[in-house]
Amino acid sequence: MHRTPLLSFCLAALLSLAAAVPALAHEVVLNDGTKLEGKVLRKDEKEVVIETTFDGMKTLKRADVKSVNENVPPLRDQLKYRASTAKNVEERWDLYTWAKRRGFVEELGYILEAIVDLKPDDRKARKLLGHKKVDGAWMTPEDEKKHLAEKFAAEQRAKGLVLYEGAWVTPEERDAREKGLLKDGDDWVTEEEWHKRRGEKLVGGKWIKVGFAEGKLLGAKVLRESRVKVAYHWGPHFDAIAEVNPEVTKRILKACEKAYSKMRSTLRPTEEDYPDVVEERIRLALMKKLPGFVRFSKWFDKTYDADSLVPGFVRAIQRQHSWWWVQDHRWTANYQFPNTEKTYVSNVVHNAGLIMLTRYKANYAFPSVWLREGFAYFLEMETLGYSQSFSLGRGGSAGAGVKGPAWADSEQWRAALRKTVTEGLDPPLRRMAKMGVDRVGYEELVKSWSIVEFLTRWDAKKFKAFIDQSKERGTSEQDALKAAFGVTYKQCDTKWRAYVTNGFKVP
Repeated sequence: MHRTPLLSFCLAALLSLAAAVPALAHEVVLNDGTKLEGKVLRKDEKEVVIETTFDGMKTLKRADVKSVNENVPPLRDQLKYRASTAKNVEERWDLYTWAKRRGFVEELGYILEAIVDLKPDDRKARKLLGHKKVDGAWMTPEDEKKHLAEKFAAEQRAKGLVLYEGAWVTPEERDAREKGLLKDGDDWVTEEEWHKRRGEKLVGGKWIKVGFAEGKLLGAKVLRESRVKVAYHWGPHFDAIAEVNPEVTKRILKACEKAYSKMRSTLRPTEEDYPDVVEERIRLALMKKLPGFVRFSKWFDKTYDADSLVPGFVRAIQRQHSWWWVQDHRWTANYQFPNTEKTYVSNVVHNAGLIMLTRYKANYAFPSVWLREGFAYFLEMETLGYSQSFSLGRGGSAGAGVKGPAWADSEQWRAALRKTVTEGLDPPLRRMAKMGVDRVGYEELVKSWSIVEFLTRWDAKKFKAFIDQSKERGTSEQDALKAAFGVTYKQCDTKWRAYVTNGFKVP
């Protein structure tokens, strides 16, 4: 950091400010009482010229001047003299005080620099100069900014990052950007793929919302024919036909899109696995209460002939809060009351997860209950951070203010699993694989979630291979598991229990 030495201060800074004329009387008083202090450069019968100390040169008409006093040395000459005699820190502080009281401003910095020449660690002088101690050295704001920038750059280079277009990025990111790719989550994709993932396609040079026109017509049809006051809301991969308020609908659509993104990052579907077309969009029927839910379900039955595939469809759904459908059309219908909004969002995301896994690879080879439920809970926990979907079999429901066991609180799932594993009471996966919906309870549901989480953490690519093979007709899930991971249900249980006892970390 550069500092002006005292000699330069006395001879360069101050001497240049003093006129090269004798330091005699230097005060001019005008007829209106105004006093001008400085150095008188010229005076005659017509005018008086004075170089004021702080306000530059003034040329005054002699008739406006009351008096000219040349008996007191100009302030700048006094400052120059005092500076030449200030030899130690104390005297320079006295000079600083005197100069400040006389109205000097710019010159105060020179004096402070002269002080730190003698005492580099004078904290008061440094503070007044605006200096800061950074990494053991005093710095001006400019020096500090430069130092920190250089330090930050060194830290980023140590991490293997490179500077690209004003930002520190990995070499891979730089290469991707140079190719014109865009970041989507953990992926670098083309502009077309980036828009595609957001439910858009290029038409006539503009990116438009895929399915918006069709969804709007569908919403109008439901409104007209079901007698339920619904409104249509578009999402990149979901259509919401909603009776609930728009804010709740937006929250649900956002959560479902996150779940969809997690599904794609986990299963990495191709166009053959999961066609990304209008016909594959999932429709969310979001109702407030049972009456609207029933009227919508009757409309659905009449429109898609649901009863032909599920006899007694309308009668059956009146005993539950939701249902989901994948045959030819992808729908889930849900009603909120008396559940909380949090539970409502959880239920919709869960059903969307059931549809996505079942629809994956498009052959309707329904996954076993443990696998589809485990995957749906996995999506909930990954995207929402909680789950409140408990509506299967003897497990019952934790909604409507009913206090359930520890299993009903997803924040307690890990602790409950650890306790069960420690006691040797967790249900075997081989038995879970044979269970129907009517037999599954809390313990099986939560373990199903944890098994899916474990497998994805063990090896995400192998998990995808397991799902792919399990969806092939004629291939049992245990055979698919063994082909992908090299373990049977029993061996998977052993490895999963080690995962649980190891703090939910893959050993």
